[in-house]
Amino acid sequence: MWKVYWVKVRYLQLNSRYSGKIFYMNKRIKGFMKKAVTLVLAAIQIITFTGCASKQDDNESTYRIYCLDKDENKLLSYEYDTLQTDLNELAKELVKAMSEIPDDVKKKEVIKDFTVTDINISDRQITLTVSETYRIMPPEKEVLIRAAIVKTLGQIDGIDYVAMKLPGEDLLDALGQPVGPMTVAQFVDNAEDEFNTYDNIELVLYFADSDGEGLIKTIRKVEYNTNIAPEKLVVEQLIAGVAADDLKATVNPQTEIINVTVKDGICYVNLTSAFLTLPEGIRPEVALYSVTDSLVELSGISKVQLSVEGNSDIMLGENLSLTSQYERNLDIVR
Repeated sequence: MWKVYWVKVRYLQLNSRYSGKIFYMNKRIKGFMKKAVTLVLAAIQIITFTGCASKQDDNESTYRIYCLDKDENKLLSYEYDTLQTDLNELAKELVKAMSEIPDDVKKKEVIKDFTVTDINISDRQITLTVSETYRIMPPEKEVLIRAAIVKTLGQIDGIDYVAMKLPGEDLLDALGQPVGPMTVAQFVDNAEDEFNTYDNIELVLYFADSDGEGLIKTIRKVEYNTNIAPEKLVVEQLIAGVAADDLKATVNPQTEIINVTVKDGICYVNLTSAFLTLPEGIRPEVALYSVTDSLVELSGISKVQLSVEGNSDIMLGENLSLTSQYERNLDIVR
C-alpha cells in the first residue's frame, strides 16, 4: 500500500515536472511559430513587392531604333526601351529617338537633314509628313532613310503600313514613281547587313594624260557597296585619282560630293568649292570632260550638269561656264 502510494506520488511528481517542461517547450514553440509567421508574412510582402516590380518591368517594351553608320552607307540599329503604350505618343517617341541618337551609341541619326512635320495614324497605317529638304537627299541615302523609318515604326503593335509624304504631295522614288504605303517585309532582314551588300563593277573612267592636255580612257574594276549609285561611284573614283605614272588626276582630291542625281537622262553633280581649284597642269576642259565622259559611259546618262555648292552660274577657269549641260566629247580623248 505504501509502496503503491509512493509510486503514485513519484508518478505525479514526475508528471508535474515534465508537464512544466512541456509547458516551457510549448512556449518556445509558440515563440518560434510567431517568428516563423512573421518571416513568412515578410516574405509574402517581398514577393508581392517583387511581383509588382516585375509586372511594371513587363510593361516596358524594347524596340530597335534603326540608324546609319558613320559613312551613311549601312543600316544599323540599337535597343531602345520605353514604357509608353499610347499609340500616338509611342510613334512620336520613336521618331524622336531616330533624330536624337545618344552619344555612346556612336551611330548617325536617320532624321537629320529633314524634319517630320506631322504624324498621323489611321486604319493601322502611320503616315509621316516630311519637310521639303527631304527632296535633295541622294537616292542611295534616301532608300536607307526610308528603310530605317519603316523598320523602326513597323515594330509597333497595331501598325501594318508606314507611309511618307511631302507637304501637299506624294513622296516619289528615284524613278519618279509614288512610294506609297510600305511594310517591313519590303526591306528584307539579314542581320542588319541587308543594305550593305557588295558587288564588283567595271567603270570606264577618263583621266588626264601626262601633260594634262587630253584624256585617256581607262577601265577600273571596283568592289563597291550596292547602296551607292553608280554615278556617285564614278565621281568618287575620279576624286580618288590614279596611281599610274602616265596618267594624272583631273579632280582636286579635296573635293567632296554634295549630291549626285539622275533625272531624264541628265546627271546633276553638286560638288564643294574645292572642285574649282584644279590639280596642277590640268586644263578646265580636261577636268570638266573627265567627269562628263566618265558619267556618260553609264547607261541612262546622256548629259551632265555640274554645280558648286548648289550654284551652276559659275565659271570653271576663265571661260568655261557650268550653266550648260555637257554631252560626251571624244575629241579631247587621246
